[in-house]
Amino acid sequence: MKHSKLFYLTPVVASMMLVACGGSDTTDPTKNMAKVSFSVSDAPVDSAQKVVIAFDQIELVKSGQDNIVLDVSGPNGESYRQLDLMQYQGTDSAMIITDQPIPTGTYDNLILHILDESTGSDLSYVVDDNGQIPLKQPSQKLQLGGFTVGQDSVQSFTIEFDLRQSLVENSNGARYNLKPHGVKILNNAAVAAVYGNVDINLFGANGCNADTGNFVYVYPGHSLDSSKLADNYDPDTNTATLPEGIIEPYASTGVTWDSGNYGSYSFGYLPTGDYTVAFTCSAENDEPSQYDGIVIPNPTEQLHEISVVAGQDVQQDFNAVVAPTTAQ
Repeated sequence: MKHSKLFYLTPVVASMMLVACGGSDTTDPTKNMAKVSFSVSDAPVDSAQKVVIAFDQIELVKSGQDNIVLDVSGPNGESYRQLDLMQYQGTDSAMIITDQPIPTGTYDNLILHILDESTGSDLSYVVDDNGQIPLKQPSQKLQLGGFTVGQDSVQSFTIEFDLRQSLVENSNGARYNLKPHGVKILNNAAVAAVYGNVDINLFGANGCNADTGNFVYVYPGHSLDSSKLADNYDPDTNTATLPEGIIEPYASTGVTWDSGNYGSYSFGYLPTGDYTVAFTCSAENDEPSQYDGIVIPNPTEQLHEISVVAGQDVQQDFNAVVAPTTAQ
């Protein structure tokens, strides 16, 4: 039986932001509208030079109402927008929809209409070490889930794409597929960044290859059983046996090393709450759709409990444990 080959990337978060402004007077129907803007940004990825996506519409699904379809145009009048996510990293972003009025309330789904090879287009693709490979969304509709637009104040939402979970290479390497697993919509008023340094002495610990496999995983909650911390897997496609009580990671990210004695990692958007972050040097072969039984943390003492408060970024470093000296 053939299995799809998973595109192994340093974990990437691509994000789309919604900004909404509305009034609080519910007696006037016009006050039950909000102006929304959408922008796109990304985080670094080491294993691909480009991750390009093209789309021509954003569809909003709201129960009891007709779907709202927002047309997207390019900077030169094109009837679509094509973005290389690699060009919009960290806090950089590209505005794709500006000040569109929509009704307030809870939306069940936000759908990106993708232009790919199925629509006769070569506008969506990945460039990796093997050249340019088509990027396909099987239904041409990437369904990203729900969000709520309130009646007052300014609201910003970020849609995170963890490409380590959502980008899959087919078995013969002829194309990449996008899937919704790993996509999250977050209210920017209730998130913060988590970042830190990682001692390079941890990279080659316990027989690890110092050049690969260095990742930080984040799990919801405190007082977790460290023997139950899982690597990435997709509950919808996993065929491996899951140990009882296994704890699925909320996200993971690669550790980047440029020079000096430390590498660095960051998570751009974590919702308010308690988390456990764990470093491992042995996640080189973490295939996101399948539970692989990777040892996390590795070394075993490299985990920390943190608390995220909205708007207050958290620094959590991972330092090598120095054995105490013995008095002579």
